[in-house]
Amino acid sequence: MSKRFFLSVLILALAFLMLQNNSRAEDNITVDNTTELFTEEEYPSDMDTLEEFIQSYYLLLESNEYLKQFKFINPEKNYISGDKKALQSFYEKLLELRSGLRDRVTIYQIGDSHIQSGYFSGTARTSLQKYFGNSGRGLIFPLRLAGTNQPDDYRITASGAFSRSNSERGLSGYALNATNGMCLEITTNNFFKGDNSFNTVSMITAMPGLKPKIDLAEKNIKEYSIKAGNYFYSRVSWDKAVTKIKLTLAGEPSTLFGISLENNQPGLLYHSCGINGAGFYNLTAQSTLFEQIGLLNPDLIIISLGTNDAQGTYRNEVFSKNLISFMDKLKQYNPETPVLFTLPPDSYKRGKHNSDLDKVEKVIIDYAKENHYAWWNLSIVMGGNNSVQKWRNQQMAANDMLHYTPKGYMLQGYLFYQAFIKSYKSFSEKAG
Repeated sequence: MSKRFFLSVLILALAFLMLQNNSRAEDNITVDNTTELFTEEEYPSDMDTLEEFIQSYYLLLESNEYLKQFKFINPEKNYISGDKKALQSFYEKLLELRSGLRDRVTIYQIGDSHIQSGYFSGTARTSLQKYFGNSGRGLIFPLRLAGTNQPDDYRITASGAFSRSNSERGLSGYALNATNGMCLEITTNNFFKGDNSFNTVSMITAMPGLKPKIDLAEKNIKEYSIKAGNYFYSRVSWDKAVTKIKLTLAGEPSTLFGISLENNQPGLLYHSCGINGAGFYNLTAQSTLFEQIGLLNPDLIIISLGTNDAQGTYRNEVFSKNLISFMDKLKQYNPETPVLFTLPPDSYKRGKHNSDLDKVEKVIIDYAKENHYAWWNLSIVMGGNNSVQKWRNQQMAANDMLHYTPKGYMLQGYLFYQAFIKSYKSFSEKAG
């Protein structure tokens, strides 16, 4: 075979691949996307085997030697930036938690499909809870019943008449209408080598509220229900932690917005809400979402948005307006809560690095500086522009050059944990 012929074949092959990437990257993620994001042959389809795989990989992440093999990652740039006082009140609460002066500290993270899969937040949650204590799995939702993908560290099956609400998005990012109640069977596992057992279930529903009934052998079951703003907040607790329950919502038609799995241990409660297709551009109008975030009374809000804002036609002034509107709405219900932005990971659009992400990043940083917030620049940490290709070469990014594989999201979550702990320890050393 001549060199000229070989070169011609190579050029044609590269052109074909670019066309494929172009078509895939240009497809904007929609809120109604129900496609599973991870189809890599490397990942086992059997749930028990997948759990073992994820646990093994999590243990690898804790090895510094494993992380050193990825030369494109910038550990020297892995830190939280912004006003030094931006997270002070939150770190003070963590210090009190570590000192036994506080029983619980709560984080709420909102993001897009990068977060909905649960691998980023699951890794960050597990690592942070190892350090600060585990107060529960936190927010869950029957996402598969709503027609979308769901994290793998819990399962929910249901019986009853219900439908997905397209008019309201609560603190879980989705909502289910129950015409005559529903019965849910909730099972947790220990995907990330963490303890997901629980002895408390908290729920938020629409009015009139549905009081959950728990099918357990436990005799000492306590129930608590109140009207919380425009919604109904219910809590059921018992003595012994479990990993499986049957929960019945009987009687009145209502809407389910979110379920929180908790325990009575002191520590960190890490709620995570991921919404496929979400961005600042389409969440601003969701008043239900913002009001219900306030019901959780979080001590820190992590915002992981921006990818979808940069996927369509992008205009700087429009994005800036959407960001400000989103933050104004958030502060309306959480006026004193510190905010930490995580900037979007690198991705492609039309077959090459999405340069609009650079503009999104700058707008968020400028806003954070002006309003004294903190941020973590994931794109720089993972290697900068076009680093998604290097992650793809390591089976850590998907073929669409937009999403990441479970391994990729877990690595991102662990890098976030490292930056967070570095920032916290720096504060705690200065404090005393």
